[in-house]
Amino acid sequence: MQPINAPMKINKNRGGYIMKIADELKGKEVVDDTGNKIGEISDVEWNPDSNMVESIIVTEGGAAAKVGIGKKREISYNMVKAIGEKVLLKGKGMM
Repeated sequence: MQPINAPMKINKNRGGYIMKIADELKGKEVVDDTGNKIGEISDVEWNPDSNMVESIIVTEGGAAAKVGIGKKREISYNMVKAIGEKVLLKGKGMM
């Protein structure tokens, strides 16, 4: 996993770059510091004024998530510790 030291900056001069970031993050499993699965990323919120990713939308796992009725939670991007095959959050039990 790659540690995160600052919010992810988006270069809006590159066409489609925002969609690429969102597409790369969507579906990634999100875990807390203890390795407990929190859910999966279903969307990414970004601020067009600052060109920064501000938060990730995490949908709890299980059958409910597969049919689109899982509990959703917006988690500040500042809570992301690292991104690799999974997204590691700072802290424990975010959902």
